[in-house]
Amino acid sequence: MDKRTRALVIFSVTFVLVYNFALWYASRLQDVNSIVLSVEENIPFLPWTIIPYLSSGIFFWGTFSLLKNAQQLQVFLKRVLFMTGAAGLIFVVAPLKYAIPRPEIENAVFRGLFYMLEGVDDPYNQSPSLHVAFAFAFWTVFREINSRWRPLIAIWLAMVALSTLTTYQHHLIDVFAGSILAHVTFLIFPSQHDRSYLRYKQTTNFLYLGGWCTVSAAFIIAEYVSVNWLSLLVPAAFLFVLGYLYQLDKVGFLKSETIRSQFTERTN
Repeated sequence: MDKRTRALVIFSVTFVLVYNFALWYASRLQDVNSIVLSVEENIPFLPWTIIPYLSSGIFFWGTFSLLKNAQQLQVFLKRVLFMTGAAGLIFVVAPLKYAIPRPEIENAVFRGLFYMLEGVDDPYNQSPSLHVAFAFAFWTVFREINSRWRPLIAIWLAMVALSTLTTYQHHLIDVFAGSILAHVTFLIFPSQHDRSYLRYKQTTNFLYLGGWCTVSAAFIIAEYVSVNWLSLLVPAAFLFVLGYLYQLDKVGFLKSETIRSQFTERTN
């Protein structure tokens, strides 16, 4: 068994044990709460998005196969194990369940896929959404490939994350929590050991983390205070844009030529 296969087995066993224990624990509780924001009544149910939702499992196989060396393999394995363990702890300490009933599905194929999903899952293990957190983790690997398919992979991974809402599997707060978990994980387990590059990469992750925390706060504040949540997203948009510019080395105060060359190689 090679290292990549062994790492995939380690993750798979850990995930099954942690995820199913959390499901079992929540199912035995008499009362499990839900957090549903009023804006969610505008989210449509799209049965066809079960396809990108289920494709998350395929991405795990593809991601492990793309890892080029032991360092990348170790970092990725640590990340997904930490995401799984942290989420599992939250599932047990603060269990939540999905609360919106799913409409009838007319298409036989999509109906069968949902039946298959329901056979292995329950309406628990909601926040944070591991589908969302894992989608970010997948992208840290797939963005490194030099291929014309990379933009399509990015779009598909975005669909994986959004499908958690349109399949009525997760609430909006779960998506925010999954995004926050992903960027906390990236800060704890950085991908590079070069200190000059790491400092700027970590700054990018801090900005993205701040953006997701601000988005979450905006929706929660708007839920309980009479304000327009769109107006509260301006600070979040600023943080996301600044983080993106930092990642592309488009911020004027980046002076080091060494760092510039590393960022240029990163984005070409």
